Amino acid sequence: MLRTAAPYLRFFLILWIVVTVVFISLRLAPGDPAVLLLGPTAGRQDVAENLADIRERYGLDRPMIVQYGIYLTDIVTGDLGNSNRSDRPVIGLIATAAPVTINLILLSILVAIPIAVFLGMTAARYRNSPYDITVRGVATLAMAIPSFWIGLLFLNFFAISTIWLPASGYAPLSEDPLGFLRHMLLPVTTLAIYLVGTLTRFVYTETADTLEQDYITVSRAMGIRPRSLLFRFAARNSLTPMIIVVGVEIGTLIGGAVIVEEVFGLPGLGRLLLNAVLGRDYPLVQGCVLAITVAVILLNLLAEFIYRRLNPQAAE
Repeated sequence: MLRTAAPYLRFFLILWIVVTVVFISLRLAPGDPAVLLLGPTAGRQDVAENLADIRERYGLDRPMIVQYGIYLTDIVTGDLGNSNRSDRPVIGLIATAAPVTINLILLSILVAIPIAVFLGMTAARYRNSPYDITVRGVATLAMAIPSFWIGLLFLNFFAISTIWLPASGYAPLSEDPLGFLRHMLLPVTTLAIYLVGTLTRFVYTETADTLEQDYITVSRAMGIRPRSLLFRFAARNSLTPMIIVVGVEIGTLIGGAVIVEEVFGLPGLGRLLLNAVLGRDYPLVQGCVLAITVAVILLNLLAEFIYRRLNPQAAE
């Protein structure tokens, strides 16, 4: 029973740790949110009463432990509060921005997986050949180059120099499918490059190890064609563990989405979080981090569940 409940206990433990660390970090950071809300006039004597009213309104005048207790209670009841900057419900702001980030990450995964599978498996088939060395080198380079630098290069060439694609903005898929594709092409490509590098290296290693197994050697001796060996026999054992890797990389993709969304002006969750951090918007930062943490944990649990279903031996 304890083993069955372990994933759920781990979920709530990680969630509590993340929420607590973010809560404390925000309040220990220099600067006063009330001062930021008032702007340049905050230093004047005649607005001291307004400053006190803002602190009282958002609970900033209370002890930290009291604020923490209120925040945990609100989370349990599903109330993430209102944004300090816009006074709009945090849940509404997250619900508006989340689809943009979901589309960005989902499309990046859908683009990266087939490319990485093809490159990794073919490189393993022609191991130690010039093609193999080139693929591994390019994959390593893709993992090392910062996403913001790639994004700026794409932006400069495709959106500024040639004006082939829009430099910023977003068009919902339901309203303008063509505009959606044009706005998402560069951000998706930018974010997918890192994932292609990571997955290519993984697929290559798994496929190379699989091709050295005894049953592959026996099948090769029986005259089965190399293409069949690669895509029919070796593929399952090589690609099934990739589910776990994709689940783990979700967190990295969300972190990359923060930069990519800022570079290309996408109104997604990453950009919302970045602006909230810069504006010291406590409720919005906490709500964004909570939503991202829940999404990452659930997707990792889902990836683990799918992997165990496809590979029952892993559950033993």
